[in-house]
Amino acid sequence: MSIQNKPRPGLARLGRWLVQAAFLLLFLFPLAWIVYQKATFAPAPTFTSWLLPWDPVLFVAQLLHGDFSSLVIGAPLLLLALSLVFGRFLCGWICPLGTLLDLTRGLVFWRKRKAPGARRGWFAASRNSLLRFFFLAFLLGTALVSLKYPGLFDPLVVFQRASTTLGQNSFSAQRPGLGATASLVSLVFLATIALELWQPRFWCRNLCPLGALISLISHFSLFKRQISIGLCNLCQECRRDCPMNAIPKDAAATDYSQCTFCLECAGSCVQGGITFGFGQPTAAHPLVRKAASASSPTLTRRHLLAQAGAACLTGLAGAALAPLTELAPRPAVLRPPGAMPEAEFLRACILCQECVRVCPTGALRPALLESGLAGLGTPVLVARQGACTLNPSCPDLCARVCPVGAIQPRTLDQMKIGLAVVHRDSCLAWDQGAHCLVCVEACLVKAAIPFNGRVTVDAERCTGCGRCETGCPVPGSAIHVVPLQPGKL
Repeated sequence: MSIQNKPRPGLARLGRWLVQAAFLLLFLFPLAWIVYQKATFAPAPTFTSWLLPWDPVLFVAQLLHGDFSSLVIGAPLLLLALSLVFGRFLCGWICPLGTLLDLTRGLVFWRKRKAPGARRGWFAASRNSLLRFFFLAFLLGTALVSLKYPGLFDPLVVFQRASTTLGQNSFSAQRPGLGATASLVSLVFLATIALELWQPRFWCRNLCPLGALISLISHFSLFKRQISIGLCNLCQECRRDCPMNAIPKDAAATDYSQCTFCLECAGSCVQGGITFGFGQPTAAHPLVRKAASASSPTLTRRHLLAQAGAACLTGLAGAALAPLTELAPRPAVLRPPGAMPEAEFLRACILCQECVRVCPTGALRPALLESGLAGLGTPVLVARQGACTLNPSCPDLCARVCPVGAIQPRTLDQMKIGLAVVHRDSCLAWDQGAHCLVCVEACLVKAAIPFNGRVTVDAERCTGCGRCETGCPVPGSAIHVVPLQPGKL
């Protein structure tokens, strides 16, 4: 099995671009329906993410966190097994963030091609940093305490969060403060794009934790880059054009822990001598044979053990530093119905914004600092911008799309996220004696009770859904839902 590029050098690369575009549209498809629904106010189906259940980094982080439910699905294990055969094909053909980086790279017309052999500095254009492996170890160490940090930097979650931000921001005119919050929680995505403007695939080569994880397996890839007999003249054009620096020495040398099989080298070979297939590379020229025999860097046992020890220490440092953000004060906020107790929720939420994406009323938005530093990017319910409509119009959507179980299904009789409090100094009925019963009419559980033309709240019945706060005609609302105190119903 091989892909011959000599007759039509660009045909295989065109096929790869089409595959990348197809996967990008596939992963954006669930968001497209939400945007359509918000733009047209027409009913639309709600889809869960088709991307996060395949996430290997999230899979390993959940296991370290003590959540073994992901073992039932097994999709990440299949992806890792395929990486043993096809190497880092996920990075070059499927990863939506990688696709966006490739699209960005096509717009950077001012950047010069890297010169072969130039390898100066930690982040030189012609070398890849080992920092990504230590970064992966650090994030997996933090997963022992919290899933938030792996979720913050996992490229698949980064893409999911950024796409949700883009879709929701399109309707931010009625959602004050969402733009600033969304920009902050998408900072990793923006930084990744900015780094691509500096160097090709900088994120993938130096920082990406998912790429680092797959690199550990794809080093033994069975799918190979092959050099056709007698055609390679060691012109180094393939090495110049390789965005991943997967050709570290000579034209026939390939570091398969870096190679994403992007086919750029095949397109740059004017001799048409580069193919891809199973089996060992073949070469006739003595220099090519020598380079092919050293297709991957050689590591001594001492060097390998030293790096493994350093990675373990980095992971332990991550586990030790992760709880520090929880030391800061955490003001109580309204969470989605079914959210775990606050401390557990902050450790389980991966900041993917899936619940924000599917909320039919727009009541959920990512937190800025209202829940403290530990709650940055976690979902909060802002009743004034939209009430929670749990059952029958919203059948546990936020719980259904949560990929880590931080939000559990709830029925209406189990829902209790807050308590409505009437501010009598601004209430039209209490302050001005007006006959205003909007909150009474909005309440579905009969918790807002009129008494002599004035409104009181039955604390036993109130669920904290926020319909009363949303409907109140007073600017800023005269009735507000406040979070429940721990241990109180």
